[in-house]
Amino acid sequence: FCHTLPLLSAADMSLPTAIKLTYFDIEGAAEPVRLAFALAHIPYEDDRIKFPQWPDLKPTTPFGQVPVLTIDGGPMKTQSGAMLRWVGLLDPSKGLYPADRMYCVEEALGLVEDIKREWSPCLYMGMKPHVFGYEEGFAKTEEGKKTIESLRTKFMDAELPRYMGYLEGVIEKNGGGFLCGGKPTIADCAAVPFLRGFAVGRYEYVEKDCMEKFPKIVEYMERFYALPEIKGRYE
Repeated sequence: FCHTLPLLSAADMSLPTAIKLTYFDIEGAAEPVRLAFALAHIPYEDDRIKFPQWPDLKPTTPFGQVPVLTIDGGPMKTQSGAMLRWVGLLDPSKGLYPADRMYCVEEALGLVEDIKREWSPCLYMGMKPHVFGYEEGFAKTEEGKKTIESLRTKFMDAELPRYMGYLEGVIEKNGGGFLCGGKPTIADCAAVPFLRGFAVGRYEYVEKDCMEKFPKIVEYMERFYALPEIKGRYE
């Protein structure tokens, strides 16, 4: 049997009256969702907690992690990817998760996840070395610093250029505007915050001007920043 998923129209989904997105006061995993809310013109409470608040909040969350989403006072919902897609569907007229380009959007989201997966050891070796079999505090030792520098340098020299080439190809194939055409989608909401991390010098041992090697990607990010709903957000 062949089963098809019903496509939701604006009439099928009534907008919630109260939405609260809870996350730390950083961009991180919640930023793609915040951007989708902005582009969709969906009002919500941007609940930004301080790190000292986390030990008390953590046991109240379903999986001991944030972001969490609360809709109309209901139970906490988790998983930033699910949140991003949900926001993209709230108002289909905004075209953030369009049915006629859904495969393109999912393909682009998958590519962004591939890049993040490659970068993950470079990032978490500095944050959670025990995950890789090292003791807590390893990142602060001389050996730890050299290990992190080596991982990040190799990524910047080999993996980042490869993946930026892939992204450039996707943008060009789809018209040269955004990842899936002339209008932004949730795929761009996911891609731009991740790329920003490299462009703003967020990571130790990563040169702040590293993205200048990829002018087409820089132009793509600037197009996103220039959107009326986003303009001024990162100034």
